[in-house]
Formats: sequence, structure tokens, C-alpha cells
Amino acid sequence: MSEPVLDAGVRALVGQILARYGSIDGFCVYLRNVIGTPTRELPVSASPATGRHRLCKP
Repeated sequence: MSEPVLDAGVRALVGQILARYGSIDGFCVYLRNVIGTPTRELPVSASPATGRHRLCKP
């Protein structure tokens, strides 16, 4: 069950996006153009057993 205030906020946001960009797709294209390409890609960790939880004993 959603709250009426949240629904109204979502409707208002979507209405503003549609008024400014014409469609949700147009808004997504705008965001992609603004963000551009990443400046540096981070390496993928080879070991999934990293972080502080691996030090905890069961």
C-alpha cells in the first residue's frame, strides 16, 4: 500500500520530467550525456571473501 503523499510526489516528478524532456527516455538520454563516460574503471575483486566480516569467527 503506497502513501498518497508519495504518490503525489512521484506524479509531480514525472510530470516535470515529461514537461521538460518530453519522455522518460529523453530524460535518460540527457542524464547519459551529462554523466558521460567514467574517467576510471575500478578493478573487479577476484576474491569474494574480503571485508571485515571474513575476520569474524562463527
